[in-house]
Amino acid sequence: MILTGHIINKGKAEGYAIVVNTPFSFIGDFDPTTGKLLMSEKMGEYMRGKVLVCPTGKGGTLGPYVAYDAMIRGTAPVAIVCDIADPILALSAITIDIPMIDNFDKNLLKECCTDDYIKVNGDDGTVEIIKK
Repeated sequence: MILTGHIINKGKAEGYAIVVNTPFSFIGDFDPTTGKLLMSEKMGEYMRGKVLVCPTGKGGTLGPYVAYDAMIRGTAPVAIVCDIADPILALSAITIDIPMIDNFDKNLLKECCTDDYIKVNGDDGTVEIIKK
């Protein structure tokens, strides 16, 4: 299945999805040292090398710095796709230069599940979801 959305940051990446059903923040929801999520719904799961799928972002201006720390440590996601990007999550993706797309033509969270394989093409605004 291919979804088309709005490009926030260009680039291409692929990996397994990690889906969180609540707004995500690099501050408090993620440990950049280990790459583990700290959210109750996904507590202890690794985000390293995965595509983060979420409804939107939340948090303060330190988010991009935490994302940058994660990138340096090799614990960051490879791409972010979401229903509606908030400015902080968008700035985080831009800061670490990973593809980010939002505002899809179909309901992203209904179409994608954790461990689906995702191909993100931030150059043309498409996401291919390969079901597990």
